[in-house]
Amino acid sequence: MSGNGDGNVRPLDVIIGVNGIGMGHTVRQSVIAQYLRDRGHRVRIVTNGQGRAEYFRDLGFTAWEGWMPTLLARGDRIHARDAVRANIRQAPGGLLRHLQLRRAVRSSGVPDVFVTDYEPNTPRLAYHFGRPLVSIDQQSKYRHLDLPTVGRYARTADEQRLRYFAPRVDRSFICSYVPLDAEDRRLEFIPPFVPDLIRSAPVTTEPLATAYFSRYFDHGPEESVRELASIFRQSVPDRTLRIYTQPTELQALRGFADARVEIRAFDRESFIADMARSEVVFSNAGFNLISEALVLGKPVHLVPLPTYDQHWCAKVIDEAGLGTAAPRVERRAVLDFLARGRALRDNVVRHRDLHLSADPRERIVSYLERLPAVSRPTLAPTAR
Repeated sequence: MSGNGDGNVRPLDVIIGVNGIGMGHTVRQSVIAQYLRDRGHRVRIVTNGQGRAEYFRDLGFTAWEGWMPTLLARGDRIHARDAVRANIRQAPGGLLRHLQLRRAVRSSGVPDVFVTDYEPNTPRLAYHFGRPLVSIDQQSKYRHLDLPTVGRYARTADEQRLRYFAPRVDRSFICSYVPLDAEDRRLEFIPPFVPDLIRSAPVTTEPLATAYFSRYFDHGPEESVRELASIFRQSVPDRTLRIYTQPTELQALRGFADARVEIRAFDRESFIADMARSEVVFSNAGFNLISEALVLGKPVHLVPLPTYDQHWCAKVIDEAGLGTAAPRVERRAVLDFLARGRALRDNVVRHRDLHLSADPRERIVSYLERLPAVSRPTLAPTAR
């Protein structure tokens, strides 16, 4: 085996399950998958959504599409009646897809270990094939820690979802950009995964602010883009604002651009390059974007989408002095954030150097490589 630098390490076979909502999970797990492959291990992917599967296939991985049921919260809970109503039509096809996935795994080789990131497919496969299950995500803190409510949002629905997706795991690695701790020794908190493209980006500070606002069901970027563009146009004459949006939103948002407010279709490499040269970053409160901005040393002004996860992330960033948060884009909050930009950047850099400089990939891979070897049958067992 090449790449791992240790001839005593046996080649591993790993299947990674990836939540297919948004790109954050996909980017994080692709970092782990590529690191494992570089060390000579076999990696296959299970995700939901053709676009996410194609993303991994373009990176050279075998990727299968699974089914993830819709589990939306009402109030601060997921109600059984809502779950049945939302999934009753898709459930037969979803079950068929999972059985096909099970056959594909059996015929191509049952792995040594399954990894899950906030999705239900690999846990069921791990239980079925009797293999270890390791969770690597950022959401599991909502399951294991008694975190407080934030406004009208509670962690209850996230905890319910996690318990449905993976009723039990053998080990949890939980990404966090602030220090957390738990008594359960099966948990380990690690810094966030960020691609090498982030860590190697040349960082400068130019009179530029970069923004990205995403869509969450009927909560779109229009209001945030309109208000932020208006604030910069009227009250921030010395900086350029560059707003990125998904291509499907571009036509509706172009009208908010002018000489110093640019609206661009999202391109990951361009967006990262602009974040790296910006004074500040504006966005919703997605974990992945916040992690990348902090590693680049950039403070963030956050407008959370209507989920507990986003409100908790925004609250923590504000309390740690790594940025600011507001329920919507408002002139006073934006101008205050810009006025505090230099002090916030200094806080971010200190925090990054103290808590985010370690690369967690080696810690995870060394754990996986130490798992006990499993016996592999020479012939696939007959399906039951």
